[in-house]
Amino acid sequence: MHFTALLLTLLLDRLRPVAPVEAMLAALRRGLAALARGTWAGESHNPWLAFALVALPLALAAVFLRGLLDGFGLLLDIVVLLVVARLADVLQWADRIARALDEGHDGDVATLLRESPLPLPGVPTQPAARGRVAVEALLLTVHSRVFAPVLWYVVLPGCVGPLLYLLVGQVHQAWTRPDAPPPYAEAAQRLLRWADWVPARATALAIAVVGDFEDAIYAWRQTAANWTLTEEGAILASASGALGIELGDPRRVTPEFAGEPSGDDTAAAAVRSALGLVWRAIVLGFAALLLLGVGRMVG
Repeated sequence: MHFTALLLTLLLDRLRPVAPVEAMLAALRRGLAALARGTWAGESHNPWLAFALVALPLALAAVFLRGLLDGFGLLLDIVVLLVVARLADVLQWADRIARALDEGHDGDVATLLRESPLPLPGVPTQPAARGRVAVEALLLTVHSRVFAPVLWYVVLPGCVGPLLYLLVGQVHQAWTRPDAPPPYAEAAQRLLRWADWVPARATALAIAVVGDFEDAIYAWRQTAANWTLTEEGAILASASGALGIELGDPRRVTPEFAGEPSGDDTAAAAVRSALGLVWRAIVLGFAALLLLGVGRMVG
């Protein structure tokens, strides 16, 4: 069932309207930010109570609806995965950046980076640095929209895993804003670390397997702790070794790497290499799910 749901999700992903989903998630973030302001009363347990007020009803509703649908629960899973995944959008975004870098359209590249699916603190000026930032945003977004939700979809019953992971991501975005109470930002960081601890390492391992394995593992072990979020560091450090390019921390102010080549062709090639890496990792994940399903049938 997992393999069928994910295959149908990827096939239907390009047909899914983008604007309503993004508007719904933006409204959810505004609601979560208002919840933080409304429940803050100076106690350290307030953020956890606020999260429970949203997470528990959401999980229970998903379990109830899936049980109510009985044999048609797969349809609910596909709908949820379509909302969570949004894979085609980020792949098309990265492909447009690669084309703009190839053609030397600096203005288009800057505009696309400002529309990045991963919020960026700034837009660099050098083509190579822009390509690097695009690679970072691509890999982290695909992880948060596809790889991590799929792992939780396999581990938890039905669509509960992807829904809760999506909620944690939206909580992190809403509660780490400057106007959020500090304890809520700390709780959001901790929630994201817990939710991403296993998926991030699974994604990093998949990237190493489909890329340059030895260099990926070496970079992962040596540099993963240099990132703001250790889980993101595992993914980007592994990708850095797998692709043979230098990656940084997109959550910090983007530096201009003086030692990097400044040619547009090199930047575009880096983005296309990352796109190829993503597709190979997706194929690897599908193969693993297929083998798991066959093993269950045989067993």
